[in-house]
Amino acid sequence: NLKLIAKLGTGLDMIDIPAVLRRGILLCNTPGANSVAVAEHPFALLLGYLRNVPQCDNAVRTGQWEKARTMGGEICGKTVGIIGLGNIGSRVASRMAGFEARLLGTDPCWPEALAAKYGIERRELNELLAESDIVCVHCPLDETTAGFIGKAELALMKPSALLVNMARGGIVDEDALYEALRGKVISGAIIDAYSQEPLTASPLFSLDNVILSPHAGAFTTDALNAMSRMSVDQLFQYVDGAMPDNLVTAE
Repeated sequence: NLKLIAKLGTGLDMIDIPAVLRRGILLCNTPGANSVAVAEHPFALLLGYLRNVPQCDNAVRTGQWEKARTMGGEICGKTVGIIGLGNIGSRVASRMAGFEARLLGTDPCWPEALAAKYGIERRELNELLAESDIVCVHCPLDETTAGFIGKAELALMKPSALLVNMARGGIVDEDALYEALRGKVISGAIIDAYSQEPLTASPLFSLDNVILSPHAGAFTTDALNAMSRMSVDQLFQYVDGAMPDNLVTAE
């Protein structure tokens, strides 16, 4: 008897879309409602990594006052490569510009106006990986991006570079990432999405040059309220006999 699925958030990879289509079920999502939350989360994790925030907190709590041991880095002046300049990636770019970073980007649908506004230099993927100090992944997971960042791609990055994946776990080969981090092929990583979720066991747990987050980019009260209101509006539209907003599939 299912007639409508109102999905909080944009991602649909957890929904059996062919089955939805076969049954004539309407499917809606909430694009844009959590974009700010997801775009801000990389900065929380990135600044935490660069400024050794967990170590600073632990040091003070345990009676240590050794500033030299918490020596960190800055975003300002770094070259930041953004893979995917859609709804989230574009917001990340605008915020990175505020940190006075040099911006590189790659996207099959190149956003000319956005690039001009924030001075984003267009690069092919391999060029972006080789030039960037920080690589941020914000592309969707599909047949063209599954395993997009593997052993060969990681080897192109600078030994001092950081990889930030806030998109989907299947985009980055986690086994290759582990080996790259363990072997110092790259300096560090920040991961918020995994090929298997929840992540209950991983060799990444043994590394101190990675920060792990439980796919929490969209989890702010502001974003949850916005997504919930949009989904409820879609339900009322359907009950009132209208086609809901943000319809992904239809009978």
